[in-house]
Amino acid sequence: NTVAKHMKHLKSFVNAAINKGYIDPNNYAFRRYKIKMKEGKHVFLLPEEMKKLEEVSLTGKNSCLEHTLDAFLFCCYTGLRYSDFVNLNEKNIVKLWLIFDSVKTGTEVKLPLNLLFEGKALTLLQKYQGKWSSFFLIKNNSSVNKELIRIGKLAKISKHFSFHSARHTNATLLIYKGANITTVQKLLGHKNLATTQIYGEVMGSTIIRDLKKCQKR
Repeated sequence: NTVAKHMKHLKSFVNAAINKGYIDPNNYAFRRYKIKMKEGKHVFLLPEEMKKLEEVSLTGKNSCLEHTLDAFLFCCYTGLRYSDFVNLNEKNIVKLWLIFDSVKTGTEVKLPLNLLFEGKALTLLQKYQGKWSSFFLIKNNSSVNKELIRIGKLAKISKHFSFHSARHTNATLLIYKGANITTVQKLLGHKNLATTQIYGEVMGSTIIRDLKKCQKR
């Protein structure tokens, strides 16, 4: 998929060059080349894995990982992208709400923090009370992902996850808890429902729960 994305960019430049007369249309490089992409598999954390992260002890030389872990958990509870998290400031926190414009889509997102995951995001904000600006200021995405690998090992989680896995975890667990897919769409700031459905991966336990509901009805 990474190769395909690069090829799409290259194709757009080749097309522009043809339109400007820099390349002969007969020499079109993409005439017989089709850009193929595979459906990506989004990684999300299960409830028991989230619990391990919440309870992992980061002491001594590992205490430097605490900020990254708190930021990741905050995004698991809120569904924020890395770009949205690092652009937050005190003005985005209005009483019990987190209100911001998505960096990627420009869509305004309003999150009732006290109603999401038992208000755990609010608890993290209270931990950093008076220094929210420093809380939202984390390392670059690549460095954070490397630290998450270390944290995952310390928490005894075999699954490889990145910072963006927080967003997928948020959507998947909300749907698992019974949230409507359109509600999750609104919380994630998606313009199209199809985008949200990619995140709404169904866990085996979700299937069992829904089938039991059908039997009761």
